[in-house]
Amino acid sequence: MNTITELSQKVDELLVILEKDLEHIANGIEELNGLRTLVIKRDDYGLGRLLEQIRSQSGEYTENLKQREQVRSCIARLLDWPVEKVKLRELEKAVSAEQSTRIKRMRQQLTEKVSQMQSGHSGTVMLLRDLARFNGMLLNTILEKGRRSGTIYNAHGGRSRGGEVAFMNLNL
Repeated sequence: MNTITELSQKVDELLVILEKDLEHIANGIEELNGLRTLVIKRDDYGLGRLLEQIRSQSGEYTENLKQREQVRSCIARLLDWPVEKVKLRELEKAVSAEQSTRIKRMRQQLTEKVSQMQSGHSGTVMLLRDLARFNGMLLNTILEKGRRSGTIYNAHGGRSRGGEVAFMNLNL
């Protein structure tokens, strides 16, 4: 088999693998959206199901990653390039016009999906950080000394300054 035909077949194989990557990214975006929804709704059962779903898909993604790296290595060998150079932008220049168009379209789709994924990830991180901060403040209010200062009035009209009153005393 000549090198051009083999290269064409390997590029087609790479494009099929990248289609699967697009599906994984789209699923990841849906999972992030679902995660935020489940966290806000405090749906522990749903969060457990989502975690199991993510775990079950991780094997597929790992296998796809291995296949992609094998195809990249083969393309690098065929083009006499280092593996690090086998990137979609570089590959566009080395193949036929038809495949170049398909690679360019794939690169654009991947860029869009990755951007959506990054946006969803940022939103999820911000939500979880805010929840952690809120939980920390709540725990400090309940479990630690109130660290209140100022004037405190009692039921008889007496007043005192300061006050180290906690909502709950953990000292036994």
